[in-house]
Amino acid sequence: MNKPRAARARKRVRPRPASRKRAPVSDAPARDRILHAALDVFAERGFEGARTREIAARAGVNLGLLSYYFGDKDALWRESVALAFGELRAEVAAIDDSAAADERARLEQLLRGIVRFLARRPAFMRLMNDESRRDGPRMRWLAQHHVKPAAAALWAIAERARANGILPDVPAASLHYLVVGAAGLIFSQAPECRLLMGVDPADPAVAEAHADALVRVLLGPPRDAR
Repeated sequence: MNKPRAARARKRVRPRPASRKRAPVSDAPARDRILHAALDVFAERGFEGARTREIAARAGVNLGLLSYYFGDKDALWRESVALAFGELRAEVAAIDDSAAADERARLEQLLRGIVRFLARRPAFMRLMNDESRRDGPRMRWLAQHHVKPAAAALWAIAERARANGILPDVPAASLHYLVVGAAGLIFSQAPECRLLMGVDPADPAVAEAHADALVRVLLGPPRDAR
């Protein structure tokens, strides 16, 4: 016996799935959005735990665009790191040339530039902390292609500052990791900082106060304030 028409109609009608809310997508080009999203996901999940599908979702793009632009996951990781180091180099390059004659002013601008970069890109510090503690191919690639060139430029400035008594006379390795840790740990451990200290490192005012503190600890008060 045929079922009543109303019953057949009810059987054919299926409820639509609830639409998922998508994160707002910026107006930046898709390639840049992918790289910034990749840096965040690699920092949060580690290389092995990162999933390209999550990166695509955060960037608001089709998954196929990741392969189109970058080929594979390794290339995407390298490109996201290279983009971050490019931003850091741009921050350092923006140091006012008029401060070149004053080593302390130049060093102060350099320290503030590093802090501002890490405040904007806390994922960078988390990723570097994660990869640098393991002796693997990604750590070696990072050191060879990005960390050594960046560190060499900073060491040249630091050596002149030490020779002029602006920086303390300590081993280069100690100075390097003192600066890296002091500048960036507050941003890579932002959840702990918010809970422990009641301040948010993502707040620009907190980041600037941290830059002030770093300058004062490493360089002391300005000459005119002594």
